[in-house]
Amino acid sequence: MKRIVTIVALICAVTFQVNAQTTEAENIKKNAETAVKLADQSPKDGMKQLAAAEALTALATTDKSQFDRAVSYAHKAIEIAQAKKEIKDTLLARSYYMLGNIYLLQNSMDNACDYLELAVDAYEKELGRYDPQTIFHRLSAGRIIISANPDTRRGFLHILQAFYDNETAPANKRIKNLNQLNIISSWAMEQMLVAYTNSNRYALPVMMLDGQRYFIVQTRDWCVGQPLVNWMAPSILRTEAERQAHAGEGIIVVNEKWEFRHLTKEEGQRLMSEFSNFDLKPNSRELEIAPGGSEVMYLQPQMYNELLKRFQEFKDKK
Repeated sequence: MKRIVTIVALICAVTFQVNAQTTEAENIKKNAETAVKLADQSPKDGMKQLAAAEALTALATTDKSQFDRAVSYAHKAIEIAQAKKEIKDTLLARSYYMLGNIYLLQNSMDNACDYLELAVDAYEKELGRYDPQTIFHRLSAGRIIISANPDTRRGFLHILQAFYDNETAPANKRIKNLNQLNIISSWAMEQMLVAYTNSNRYALPVMMLDGQRYFIVQTRDWCVGQPLVNWMAPSILRTEAERQAHAGEGIIVVNEKWEFRHLTKEEGQRLMSEFSNFDLKPNSRELEIAPGGSEVMYLQPQMYNELLKRFQEFKDKK
């Protein structure tokens, strides 16, 4: 008898769960129908168009055919907001953000990123750069974009700016507990370091010594065969006394004829990393860059590996 009661109880629990899910689905559908009806009755009311888009998006999570309708109503809200003489009530920003989320759910990442950024721009234009809404949506958009877009810089910049803007905003504008989310900033920085490392896998610094260009293949803290990452930081972190004591030590260079040289300490001290002076040429999109400055060169993998091989042979002869 006890076993029968237990089975009946389980059946009742499962039935209740199914009924609850059915009821929830029916409520979502009814909400969407109501929102669409109100939007159609007031075609010039942007908020009602946005509400319809939101309700249809909720419905589309189980009925993907509703995504196109959700996009259509979001665009209607955007058109109404854009037609206003003055941006107000955050309709434009919220509509862009809604459209970005719709495209995100559809796995249309380029469109999602574009509209999320348009939303942030709209919030900033209407409310200001340091408004909590602007900072919040910039952080949210950045977090999504850095995950969805292959160019990590695109989302990283938004995350970095969100934290920076919150720190530099007037006291009455700051989000008080944003620092509790500082792991997002740390995560974004790590993502950026990975992207930076990959992009500098075959990179070499180029500097001038006595009027000649040289590729740097070894410093005190770095050598070719490692991505050109963290090659200056150890020196920057040292005290001035430590830097002066060891300046110019351990440097190996190679010229464009692939001739290697182990610089003396004095030569190493004359090998300086200098930024070229530059200016934008009048009426052009080209910079005028003074010669003789440092740069980073990106080699083809085959050439880089050949250089690495010759560098090892040079080291073995020592």
